[in-house]
Amino acid sequence: MHIEGNSICDCALCGDNKSFNMPDEIIESVKNEELILFCGAGISTESKSVLPMSFYMDILNFLNDKYNLALTTDISFSDLMSAFCNEVPNGRKALFRKIKERFDRVKTFPKLYNSATRFHKEVAKIPQINTIVTTNWDDYFEKECATFPIIDNKDTSLWNTFSKRVFKIHGSINNIGSIVATKDDYQKCYERLEKEPIGDRLKTLLSSHCVVFIGFSFGDEDLNKIIDILSEKLEEFANQYYLVTLDEAWKNNKNTRIIPIITDGSFFIHSLSNILKEEGVLLTSEIYNFSENAATYLSDFHNEWTEKENFLEKLKKYPELLLSVAYQNGMIHAYQRCLANKEEGTFLKPGYLLNVSKTYDDFFHQRNSEGNYTYGYYDFGYSNGFLGLQIFIETSSSELPPMFTYNENFFDTEDELIEYIMANRVEEVHNYCKKIVTELPEETIPHFPPWFC
Repeated sequence: MHIEGNSICDCALCGDNKSFNMPDEIIESVKNEELILFCGAGISTESKSVLPMSFYMDILNFLNDKYNLALTTDISFSDLMSAFCNEVPNGRKALFRKIKERFDRVKTFPKLYNSATRFHKEVAKIPQINTIVTTNWDDYFEKECATFPIIDNKDTSLWNTFSKRVFKIHGSINNIGSIVATKDDYQKCYERLEKEPIGDRLKTLLSSHCVVFIGFSFGDEDLNKIIDILSEKLEEFANQYYLVTLDEAWKNNKNTRIIPIITDGSFFIHSLSNILKEEGVLLTSEIYNFSENAATYLSDFHNEWTEKENFLEKLKKYPELLLSVAYQNGMIHAYQRCLANKEEGTFLKPGYLLNVSKTYDDFFHQRNSEGNYTYGYYDFGYSNGFLGLQIFIETSSSELPPMFTYNENFFDTEDELIEYIMANRVEEVHNYCKKIVTELPEETIPHFPPWFC
């Protein structure tokens, strides 16, 4: 499928959104949840859109200025890090400190952090992408995509315990001793990939799934070595890999195992997301904006209602109001849960919203039949919250249901609700609510937490 470039302005960022052809194999693999992303430094802090100078150049300039080494850019990354550790007192500790300082600098400035995680946020919008491999040290996939990190052999045994995972073959900033930086580190990493369980797992995944490499430069020594190790002994059965890059040199690539796609990595993932939406296998991420607005509106309405001076007096007189308190709590928590799920992306899978809505509607009727009315109405609100999300997806309507309910009827105002209660009071429900209200501590506004969600 041809994807037209998206150069909507003259900035460098949009200029990188080059036209390309999206392979059918990639589209089908992500539909089947079998696409694996293999990510390098170019999609993270080392992107030119984040900081003006790469970590590699920072270290090289530091060594040349401080120790007069006269190093050139011909030196490999691992040799450069080895030189740093050899020249600088307590070199390895000093290197880790520089790594952490770089991540801290990005984290301190929201603009830098948003640039560094632009790719990760796009990946989070496709929940069907559930396995990522990276050589990056940062924890952005964990934070922005809710992935479980797999760093060593012990973690490998848990790889399918979690719905989303990231293999961090060069270690993690959150496990400083695992970081792979020097020549010796790289050699030990290659040995792990060749002989140990983490390598066996990756070989199995990469030989049986569609793999897209993103964020690597042409001639990357580490990329070529990793592909050699993970494709070892497969011979003619080794996969062809795709590589998304802005490096035009890949057009002259002689490695037949790698098919280059020349465009920006974030634009590539964004385009893949749009294809999935068009084919009905992915919902729009606009659901998160709707959820945030709905949760804010509902919370403000709920707080304003329950914090009125005469609310507790009315509650004692009409204890059935307690059911609308529970109902509103359930709706609020439904929208808050959607927003909190942004990194995991589960809510974007077609059918998920209706399934949850139906499940909690069943809970509502079950708890009512058991006489547990407050939590029944909480479930009713939670169910309707998910139903509201589904209606938004289908119609783009941001209209919310009425805020008051009783006996499965809805009311726009408290007065309408009270009038209905007085004319249609159910004695069993009245006594149940009255008992709870009577036992509330003095001046306590009732609240129903999401214990059963």
